[in-house]
Amino acid sequence: MEQFQNSYRLVTKYLEVFSCVFLHDYYESRVCTDLTFKPTPQTNFLLKNYNLIFKPRAGGFALAANSNRDFSNAIYKDPFVLDFEFKFSSIYFHSYTVLVSDPEVKYFLDDNLEATVQLDAKQGTIDPELDRPGLSGIIRIKHQADFPILPLPVAQGRRFKPRSKEVVFKNRMIRPVYLCYCSEEKVSDFQGLIIENEGEFKGVLDFGSPELVTTESGLIAYKFTANQIIPMKFLWKGYFRLERTNQLGVYRKTLPNPSPKSIKYDVMLNGYIAEMYVKL
Repeated sequence: MEQFQNSYRLVTKYLEVFSCVFLHDYYESRVCTDLTFKPTPQTNFLLKNYNLIFKPRAGGFALAANSNRDFSNAIYKDPFVLDFEFKFSSIYFHSYTVLVSDPEVKYFLDDNLEATVQLDAKQGTIDPELDRPGLSGIIRIKHQADFPILPLPVAQGRRFKPRSKEVVFKNRMIRPVYLCYCSEEKVSDFQGLIIENEGEFKGVLDFGSPELVTTESGLIAYKFTANQIIPMKFLWKGYFRLERTNQLGVYRKTLPNPSPKSIKYDVMLNGYIAEMYVKL
């Protein structure tokens, strides 16, 4: 006896109702890719209850609602909050970002219902409830009747407008410092060293005469300190070049650009520097 099996497929359409992206001028695209996100357990419960879907994205996340669901009931106007944990995935994040220098400080960003907000040291907190391993902070998103996340019906034929939020980080201002070291016997060979720059550094940064110093590790070095500060970036479109011309001939060496691991706080300069060691 031949049997027939019917198959059915239920197609559910989802509408994006909220999006959030963290921006940082350190990155060339401005999208802060050194972040991960996830809903808290309580928020996960609410997402399921309201039939919302959490969608991680580069530098942020989005929420989508079942567009086939009827949200006309007055109960959907009741306010609620959704909390999302975020984590800085780069160990150098605090080096190139204006935040509290202590990486153990957590951040709580409450929804101000505005489209753009800056995250900085002001949101830092030592709240014991946020003192959990692997947590950098929490962003809270509010649903209100006047600022809805759920696609509530809109009067007079207008369409529901999804909410969006940009969270902006400020990149660290740094002063490049080069410690060009050599043996004590060869110090005189490198007298007259200067630093030239090309690309985006030209006309922006310059260095004074080098100072002959002994480093903390006992190295003899020519120390070059930039006269200006610049915002730290992931990708530089320029470079520095060390030069010297004397009776020994021409000496040239391309110098490394500032990197997150080179950044440190300098008490004497009362600011952040990118300290780079270069062997002559």
